[in-house]
Amino acid sequence: MHATRDSWSLRLDAALRLAQSGATQAAAAELSMLCKERPGEALPHLLLATVHQQAGELPLALGEIESALALAPDDPNALRVKARLLLSTARHAEAGACAKRILERMPGHPGALFDLASALEGEQRWHEAVAAGVMAVAAQPGDAAARRLLARCRLMAGDSDAALEEGLHPAVLAHAESALAIADDFAARGLHAHRIALLRRLAARNRGDYACVMALADALQAARQTSEAVEWARRAMALRPDAVRPRLLDAAAAIERGQIRQGLAVFEKLLAAGRLDAVDEQRYLIALHYDPDQQPDAMYDAHVGWAKRHVQSPGAHFDAGPGERLRIGWLSPRFAEGPVARFLTGPLAAFDRTRHQHVLLELHPLRDACTDALEGLCDEVADVHGLDDDALRDRLRALRLDVLVDLAGHAPFGRPGVLAQRVAPVQVSWLDWFDTTGLPNMDAWISDPWLSPADSPQRFSERLLRLQSGRFCYTPPEFAPDAAYDGDGVTRFVSCNRTAKLNDAVVATWARILDAVPQSRLLLGGGDLDDAGARSFLLERFRARGIAASRLEIQGRVDYPSLLATYRRTDIALDPFPFSGCTTSCDALWMGVPVITLPGWSVVSRQTASLSWRLDQANWVAESPDAYVARAVELADDVNGLRRGRAALRNAVARHLCDASAQAAELAGVLQRLVVERRRGNPAGGRA
Repeated sequence: MHATRDSWSLRLDAALRLAQSGATQAAAAELSMLCKERPGEALPHLLLATVHQQAGELPLALGEIESALALAPDDPNALRVKARLLLSTARHAEAGACAKRILERMPGHPGALFDLASALEGEQRWHEAVAAGVMAVAAQPGDAAARRLLARCRLMAGDSDAALEEGLHPAVLAHAESALAIADDFAARGLHAHRIALLRRLAARNRGDYACVMALADALQAARQTSEAVEWARRAMALRPDAVRPRLLDAAAAIERGQIRQGLAVFEKLLAAGRLDAVDEQRYLIALHYDPDQQPDAMYDAHVGWAKRHVQSPGAHFDAGPGERLRIGWLSPRFAEGPVARFLTGPLAAFDRTRHQHVLLELHPLRDACTDALEGLCDEVADVHGLDDDALRDRLRALRLDVLVDLAGHAPFGRPGVLAQRVAPVQVSWLDWFDTTGLPNMDAWISDPWLSPADSPQRFSERLLRLQSGRFCYTPPEFAPDAAYDGDGVTRFVSCNRTAKLNDAVVATWARILDAVPQSRLLLGGGDLDDAGARSFLLERFRARGIAASRLEIQGRVDYPSLLATYRRTDIALDPFPFSGCTTSCDALWMGVPVITLPGWSVVSRQTASLSWRLDQANWVAESPDAYVARAVELADDVNGLRRGRAALRNAVARHLCDASAQAAELAGVLQRLVVERRRGNPAGGRA
């Protein structure tokens, strides 16, 4: 008997060695035989469960762990394995129950406390998860994973400072992977200061670690602390001279300063070498729109080229099936305050809810009061952030939408590669992307007659549809102050657009305006101007054109109410070109400030012009830089008249740019026609 027992144990050890070496099939076969030979032993079932888990065979693993627990119901090891298996399949409540069974017999068990906190996290019971996480950390103070979990739970419970304290603990800083994960959580919620504070400490401990150094560079760039971001990117480049990310950050910084060609040259060199991934190439597509030298055919080819390089074979067409109400999904990573909220809220509220069902599809966890308001206007909300392409495709298809309206395109955190697989019978691009997607399965692109006139040379792979009510329907912020002038009497021009839009031609034109209007000033606002290096560089660009720093007023990041109040002390807004403003222009107009603009051939260059034309203010639209200067000077000559007419301008904006009912009705009709065409077997795609 003793010899037999030893032989069985040796075979058990051999099976474990097979599993550890990656030979999971052989290990599973041997353990299955051992289970049959000793049906009353729980251990081989437990080990077989772990082998199946290692192989990704979760149903088999759960079956074996149930067999083990049938033989040893209170075995903490088996219960722990079951809890981890349940967590991996998102069965959080059952996982928590397993952890509690262990804690009933073994209070303070570190692993069980960790599993309980993880289960409560999965159920989004954040405050309870914090309590369990605190106990898990107390049981194992040096466990970086436990502190990383507690940091996330504290963050989601609303205590970002306490989350940062966990991230700064020596145990976490000694485990860079955990610290970087916490920093990513801060990034996802727009907590730039917390992210930077953590990564500064981490990078100081790991100056020779490329990942830590580059993470700090990325965080600083995201917070628009561009000068320091470039310094850290160059340190990362010294650690890995051939790395792509630091070179791209350096290029992005050049573009942000208005040095468009310098930055694009880096992107183009890497693209030609095949070294840009899909997301990096999307950044390149965005950057192209800042370049005043881009031509229609080249721009179109760049977008279609992205699809050819990064999109899998298009998915098959399918129908959701007719329902009583048209089921529309609205997909975006930007449902917080910003362009989507300003231009979607009004029309969404005006849709006929007896005929339409709305599903808000959230690609990013950042949220605020605007997110809450948009969710309140929808029948369903699906938080789909963090899903990989396959999971997102399957999740969207499972929603059985009639129409998916993509509000992101190639903008950051958009998912065009998933949409190329077709997730709804009709797919439409609208609102927060300003060019063709280039995707084979995007059926229509929503524009208007002012942005896309019949003779426009801009090309779209989608069917181009024009809303007579306009592509943009502005929803003014409820907290906007009245539009009355409240300045000091000095004629003041203003631009609150990002400095990437201020190419050399723009700076030269604005300098000419200041030169032609003595004693006037130009207020430049934007979050990127919080950076001292960016401010100095911009001032030097104007100085080189004869404009002293005293003529410029630099305003960094301010909250939205303060930004709107800024317009009360300004008179005339100057629109950059070729990348014109949109939300910024609407804000200025709502505050009673006219906007001078110079449209080009593209949608993105005609955004402000389209608003002016709809307001019947063609005199604000210039056809050349010389005309731009002349129109700005003409308005400045009648600055007192402008100040008296501010309330009238707001009223005109309300009538012509804020008619949500008209746009909702027209948009609903367009979407309904596309669905009817699809159900009749007529393809929705193809340019009109």
